[in-house]
Amino acid sequence: MSEAHKHLEGVGLCTECHLLGDKVTDQRCLDCHVEIQSLIDTDRGYHVSVDVEGKKCVDCHSEHHGRSFDLFRLDENKFDHNLTGYELEGEHWVIDCRECHKADNIANLDIKKLDETYLGLEEECLSCHDDYHQETLGNDCMECHNFKKWDPAELFDHEGAEFKLRGAHKEVDCLECHAKEIRNNQEFQVFIGLEFGNCIDCHENPHNDSFSTNCTDCHNQWAWSDLNSGVEFDHDMTDYPLSGLHIGVDCRECHTSEQNTDKIEFAECRDCHQDYHNKQFTSRDADADCNDCHSLDMPFTSTLFGLEEHQKSEYKLEGAHVATPCFACHVSEEERWEFRDIGQTCVECHDNIHHDIISEKFYPDEDCASCHFVESWSMVEFDHTTTNWNLEGAHASVSCRECHFSVVNQIENFQEFYGLNSKCVYCHEDEHGGQFGFESDCTLCHGTEKGWGATNFNHNETNFPIDGEHNDVNCSQCHKSRPFEGGVDRVEYKIKKFECIDCHS
Repeated sequence: MSEAHKHLEGVGLCTECHLLGDKVTDQRCLDCHVEIQSLIDTDRGYHVSVDVEGKKCVDCHSEHHGRSFDLFRLDENKFDHNLTGYELEGEHWVIDCRECHKADNIANLDIKKLDETYLGLEEECLSCHDDYHQETLGNDCMECHNFKKWDPAELFDHEGAEFKLRGAHKEVDCLECHAKEIRNNQEFQVFIGLEFGNCIDCHENPHNDSFSTNCTDCHNQWAWSDLNSGVEFDHDMTDYPLSGLHIGVDCRECHTSEQNTDKIEFAECRDCHQDYHNKQFTSRDADADCNDCHSLDMPFTSTLFGLEEHQKSEYKLEGAHVATPCFACHVSEEERWEFRDIGQTCVECHDNIHHDIISEKFYPDEDCASCHFVESWSMVEFDHTTTNWNLEGAHASVSCRECHFSVVNQIENFQEFYGLNSKCVYCHEDEHGGQFGFESDCTLCHGTEKGWGATNFNHNETNFPIDGEHNDVNCSQCHKSRPFEGGVDRVEYKIKKFECIDCHS
């Protein structure tokens, strides 16, 4: 006898299975294997399948082949589970048979006592699987789950729930609303009993009770940042009413957090705006703010800081400076606006065209105001008596440039202020063609008054003193014009013949 039937071994026990004078009958087998009889009676299980129909028990389970003979002889790899009436699908198809067919999953204690049986399993999910929902939901797992994968519950339709998913809620991960916790020492996910009457039942109120808790008055379920059509948020309800150019600014320019709800500072402009002036004002006055000079009613490039305000500064505007545009003084070479420590001396703003040209004596500290006026650069006032050359006569009305600026080696406005030769011929052309020598003193004959008249000339100091009738003779009668060097006609003054016959025939 096989191991399973060894308790029936012995001559006196043959009739337990055999009828006297007859073969083994199915009924004798089923009288002992009542679990099989029960399945057959209810038309369930493998033994009522077409694969078994018409067969006797001994056709598959014969005896008297020895103790080690396998009565069952089932090839698990080829067995068609559909014949049992329970079709394997999804994950059930790939797991090992003993993952399901084990004593832990058998409720019937009589069957549970059997050693290695395929009987005793029920089709209900909970007969094999733990109730993850701990009796908070129904027993029919297939209403939500399938055999492919337990998670996610692909068959679940939220439309059947009391809270229908709309808008962005459809994209939210289930765990965001249905949190996991530990209940009865097991992981548990809450699906029922959640409050959902108001948005704040799930969502934190970002407005801290400043507004109505009915979020849908302004917002919709598709995007928190989008207001409902026709809804305009009244910023005057906040601590910072919008005015001027702020009215046209996109909300996200100021409210930069993900949900646009983080509290922001707004007491000072620099709480939101970068300090364009890089602390030039706040370093001296901690309370200085943009609205001291700027207004929300005009672009930032405009300013309220005008002449009246400038006159209160350390540098009061005068003369031509009044009409000078701000950027001419306050925009640096790096094209940055500079308002502090830009200097107040002329040469800190203007090119110093006289550097190393005018003596420190007449140009102390390179102060242009020594000669010039802020009303106009061309206005010059200099006391020439402080030099070695006192201006007299026509010289007093001559422009400085006439003497001190020239073109040298194609350089315009070449300047000369000291080291100048005071001889007349270094400035004036010698009209006499060198008759009196190159460095002769013109003032021996001429004065500095306009007209260049020979008011200082005394003929009596020459080699031919004038007397008698000669006093009434015009100079040109004796001093006639003739060609000089270079073919230029000039009046000859150096007459070398003084005899009467030299002039009179």
